[in-house]
Amino acid sequence: MKETKSISRRDILRTSLAVVGSSALGPFVISTARAQSAEHKMLFAHTFTQASERYVITGLDLFKQLAEKYSEGRLLVDIHEGGKLGGQTELPQKVQYGAIQACQVSMQNFTPYSEVFNLLDLPFMFRTNEGFNKFLEHPDFANSKFMTDPERKGLKVLKGMWANTGFRVLCVSKRAGKQIRLPVDITGLKLRVTNSKIEQQTFALTPASPVSINWAETYQAMQQGAVDALNVGLGPLTANRIHEVIGTSARVDMSFNAHVTMISKKWFEKLPSSIQDAIERAAQESWDYQKSQQKTADDRMWSEWKAAGIEIAELSDDDRNLWVEAIGHQRPEWDSWKDRYGRQLYEQVAELGKSLST
Repeated sequence: MKETKSISRRDILRTSLAVVGSSALGPFVISTARAQSAEHKMLFAHTFTQASERYVITGLDLFKQLAEKYSEGRLLVDIHEGGKLGGQTELPQKVQYGAIQACQVSMQNFTPYSEVFNLLDLPFMFRTNEGFNKFLEHPDFANSKFMTDPERKGLKVLKGMWANTGFRVLCVSKRAGKQIRLPVDITGLKLRVTNSKIEQQTFALTPASPVSINWAETYQAMQQGAVDALNVGLGPLTANRIHEVIGTSARVDMSFNAHVTMISKKWFEKLPSSIQDAIERAAQESWDYQKSQQKTADDRMWSEWKAAGIEIAELSDDDRNLWVEAIGHQRPEWDSWKDRYGRQLYEQVAELGKSLST
């Protein structure tokens, strides 16, 4: 396995690009009278913004409206956006300590709190985005360790609030000037990876050179050549204007950019059943909205990318099968990971992934 290099802020010549709109206040202005009249308050934190909602549909605005409506005003959902209360790696810990009651983070950033979610990041577990959405709604998922394991750490996963923005997109910078279609095409490219061990292992199986780069530094790293390529969701790439430095892209469809919404188990269990029902009902209805609106946003973003001159490679089945052979979850290099996170659970997910994606 190739070693993943790490580049710090000092290695990049200029100040990194901040997350778009992180200073935006958004619409969540809470009146003093309303806050005082509510019997229960959910302090909810996340890192997206109202500006990015055009590209990454979280459904949180609707969740707030519905949860307060269905609770008949007994619950106040106080949402803090843009990472104001902490980054994605910190927010689940704040839920554990009771500093906040709920948060939403990416599945990759949730893995330190529930390792089983690493299984969902294995390459090519699902062939279609629709199949992955069906999996998240499936009774076997709802009754699995994906739900019960976080509860051991005081975190209740809120079913429905997945904010799945679809498959990640493999992109190459304008500076590198290379089109990717097959695994061999990334030979020698410096490819940005996250701190996810699964992602690092994935690209260690390719002829690329994985380099760990902080998200806030990614724009300039791509622009200046510290890295040549990356594999990130369409929505985050567009919301953070990183597509401005992208020249080519390939829809390899190996893994997803989805999110987990969690609430404090202790706090939730103390709520009256009617408030619990209001929260869960609002979450489910927000999920239906998020799925439909994200598809609309994706269609718009692909059109914007084409208009900006970004070359987009649509892979054939034969092309994609070469990627599966090179890095797919069936490879023996993943055996130790399956044993660590639960081989039986892996087999259940793989079987569902196959049946639900047809």
